[in-house]
Amino acid sequence: MSRFDYKGKTVVITGASSGIGAYSAVEFGKRGARLVLSGRKLDALNQAAELVRATGAEAYVVPADVTRQEEVKTLVNKALDLTGRLDVMFLGAGFGVFGRIDHISLELWRRQMDVNFWGVLYGFYEALPHLMKQKSGQYIIINSGSGRLGLPLFAPYCASKFALVGFADSARYDLREFNIDVLSVYPAFVVTKFHASIVSPDFEVDGRMAADMGGISAEQAAKDIVIHAEKRKKELIFSAGGKFAARLFPMSMALAELGRKGSMAVFKKFIKPKF
Repeated sequence: MSRFDYKGKTVVITGASSGIGAYSAVEFGKRGARLVLSGRKLDALNQAAELVRATGAEAYVVPADVTRQEEVKTLVNKALDLTGRLDVMFLGAGFGVFGRIDHISLELWRRQMDVNFWGVLYGFYEALPHLMKQKSGQYIIINSGSGRLGLPLFAPYCASKFALVGFADSARYDLREFNIDVLSVYPAFVVTKFHASIVSPDFEVDGRMAADMGGISAEQAAKDIVIHAEKRKKELIFSAGGKFAARLFPMSMALAELGRKGSMAVFKKFIKPKF
């Protein structure tokens, strides 16, 4: 299978304000792509766009809330208007809800699914007719290691990510005849703002968790993601522990329970009850 050539291609990135999304934009820019960066924070998007432009690539900013389908539709249409084409949808917007399952409201559940699941589907389907028509393109879906193992205190987040596993695997098979790739990315600990932005009714979460656990930088994660996308891989699982969890835990409830126990031991080092 030939490599995906990004030169002159248009890459739309949701969740591009910082972290993996922003640094992936830089990596695509180095390969000659044109970037359309989206998120809710205009100032941060403009800063990310400047990083891309420093590579010599074109970068455009189109703010959008991925939970609003009309805004995602506008994002895709503006990308087409600005660059004349659409080739890659990098679906990276997301956040985490953390807490005891009996304390998490249905409102928080809806918010979690609206961003992490429906936010991906809206981007996927708004781009789909264009990619199918040209019979080429890519989807890059940022999932999580938590999409392969249900973790304690993380039910909404895990549910949203488990849903994406099944969706991406099915979509990948269905789109083979249209030459459209679907890359699922499963990060483990990556040093971003993710932990600092966790929403929890029960706990304060230390935003330094990923760094203190030896997580990789967002820059390195982005490099790995774009290399795998360039090679047209189907999935990227970060860390040996992530690969172990993805491959072996589904085969054994006993192993999965050990994984959950280990995760709880880690969480306890970085959370503090609010009450």
